[in-house]
Amino acid sequence: MSAPGKSARLALVLAVFMAVAGPAAAQWPGGRGGYWVKTSVYHHRTSEQFLYDGSRRDFFQPNAESRSTAFFLDVTYGVTDRLDLWAQVPYFDLHFDDDTQALHNTGVGDVRVSVRYNILGLRGGSIPVSARFTTKIPIVDFPIDRDVIPVGEGQWDYEAWLETGISFWPLPAYGVLWIGYRWRSLNESTTVHPGDERTFLAEFGGTIAGSLGAKIVLDAVFGTPTSIQGVSGPNDVREIVFLQPTLTYGITPGLALEVGPRLPLHGKNYPAGIQWVVGLFHRPPEEGS
Repeated sequence: MSAPGKSARLALVLAVFMAVAGPAAAQWPGGRGGYWVKTSVYHHRTSEQFLYDGSRRDFFQPNAESRSTAFFLDVTYGVTDRLDLWAQVPYFDLHFDDDTQALHNTGVGDVRVSVRYNILGLRGGSIPVSARFTTKIPIVDFPIDRDVIPVGEGQWDYEAWLETGISFWPLPAYGVLWIGYRWRSLNESTTVHPGDERTFLAEFGGTIAGSLGAKIVLDAVFGTPTSIQGVSGPNDVREIVFLQPTLTYGITPGLALEVGPRLPLHGKNYPAGIQWVVGLFHRPPEEGS
């Protein structure tokens, strides 16, 4: 009975685990007692992968296909006017089929919790500069079974981000830039130590007319070699660059809908194929809005 290898099974999770919770709407501090909530659905279906050299080809298993659906709940709460807490909880529905079998697994994945501090605000506060520290907590055991698709990665990760944004008011437009680094720890169950990663996100968006808006997001991960029992090779590197054009619609002053594709422009050791994303973002409207 064949099954996708460790790297392929991990990639099914990684393909949808890079979700971020709409930085534009969340970039400017909401203040003490302020909060926002976002629910997102990601769907990804593909029979292709990026190889170690960046080329694309079908999965190695005959007639193999992966189907991944992920549900994300993101919540942020303002502890003070400058300090906020952020939590992200994912739920996965993962499939991998080929000529010999059909694998399926569901469950809550690894949880992310963040602390962000607004260091300063330039140009009257329209350009916030913040530092964020994130911990990824492996709340589920990593299965040592070739016939089980994992819903978590099995190790702790730590991230540091420097974030800024700019409002182009009186134009109804904004820009956001995040630069970060992810330290990845050893998965003791598998003796796999994923390589650390440099992370990047840039977003530009605004209002088109009335309640209709748009944004475009470029986000990327550039990894270092992964090691197994202390041994690594130059080809064991994960990279992915996504471009995500999105339409937004303000249903009410405090509720917005986001819809768009997530297009992989470049990758290494990563599934190919378009991800489709639908999100609902809620933030209490300001008084008088």
